[in-house]
Amino acid sequence: MSKLFHFFIIFFSAIFLVGTVVGASFVWDAFLRSPGRNSSEVVLTVTSGESVGDISQALEENKLIPGQWGFRFYVKLIQAERQFQPGEFTLQTGMNYAALTAALTAVSPDEVTITFPEGLTIEQMAARVDSAFGEGWGDDWLASLNNQKWSETYSFLSENSIEGYLFPDTYRVSRSGFPDDLTYKLLTNFGEKLSPELRVEIFRQGKTIHDVVTLASIVEKEVTSDEDRAKVADLFWRRLKVDMALQADSTVHFIVGSDGSTVYTSDIDRSIDSPFNTYLYRGLPPGPICNPSLSALKAVIYPTKNDYWYFLTDTDGNVYYAETNDEQNANKVQYLR
Repeated sequence: MSKLFHFFIIFFSAIFLVGTVVGASFVWDAFLRSPGRNSSEVVLTVTSGESVGDISQALEENKLIPGQWGFRFYVKLIQAERQFQPGEFTLQTGMNYAALTAALTAVSPDEVTITFPEGLTIEQMAARVDSAFGEGWGDDWLASLNNQKWSETYSFLSENSIEGYLFPDTYRVSRSGFPDDLTYKLLTNFGEKLSPELRVEIFRQGKTIHDVVTLASIVEKEVTSDEDRAKVADLFWRRLKVDMALQADSTVHFIVGSDGSTVYTSDIDRSIDSPFNTYLYRGLPPGPICNPSLSALKAVIYPTKNDYWYFLTDTDGNVYYAETNDEQNANKVQYLR
C-alpha cells in the first residue's frame, strides 16, 4: 500500500511539474517574450484566405515562433481565427504571441485592403479602386500607369503594355503611398509569380513573356477549369502555328467593353475592325485583354496536347470540343440552341 501511495505521489507530482513547465513556457511565449539585441526583421506576406495553420507554419519557418501549437492555441484562446489581415507585415524575431497576433490582425487607418479577382481589365480594376479608396482614386491610378518608369523598372514590360501584368490578389495599400504603392505591389507580385522556372520554360519553347501573357488573358476569359485551360491553350497554340484565326469571343467582348456574361458575340460585334478582333485578324492581338491568373499562365506554358481544333462553352460553363468544323456545328446545335 505504501509503495502504491508513493507511486501515485511521484506520478502526479511529475504531471504537475510537466504541466507547470509547459504552462510557464506558454505564458512566456504568449505574453512575456520580447525582441532582444540580436533580433532581426522579417517581412511576412499573408494572402487572403490563409488559415491559422498556414500562418503558423510561415511564422515557424521564419523562426518567429518556437513551434506552431502554442501560437495556434493562443489564437483560439482569444478567438482571433478570423481576424487575420492579408498583406505584408514587418515583424521581429522574439515577438510574443500577443504582439504577433496584434500586428497580423491590425487594420491601419492609413491602409486599405483591396481585392482584385482574376481576369479583370485595368478599367474594371480602377472601379474597384474607387470602391475601396473613394470616388476619383481610380482615375488617379489609371493616369499613373502611363508613367514610363514602370517599363524601366520591370523588364517583363518590354512591350510597354501594363495590361495583363497586374497580378490578381488581395493587397494592403497605404493611402499616403497611393497610387505608386498599389502598382508596385501588383507588378512585383506578377514578377514573383512568374518564377525563374516558368521564364526558363517560356524561353526554352522559343516564346516571349508578352505572347504567353496575351494568350493566357484569352484563355482566362474563355474557360474556367485548369484542365480545360490547358486543352484550350494547346488548341490556340496550334491554330497560331498554322496561321488559323483564334476566333475567341473573349477578344470581341474586350473590344465592346462587355463583361463576357453572354457566351457568344453577335455578327455585328465580330465585324468590328480592331486589331484585337481575332475573328478578323489572325495571330495574337497586340496585347492582353485582361489580367490573368497563375492558372491561366501555367496552362499556356504547359498545355495539354490534344487533337481538337474547336471548342465551345455553354451557358453553364461546360466545354465541348471538336476535331472538325462539322463536329463544332453539331455541338452548337446540340448545346447552344
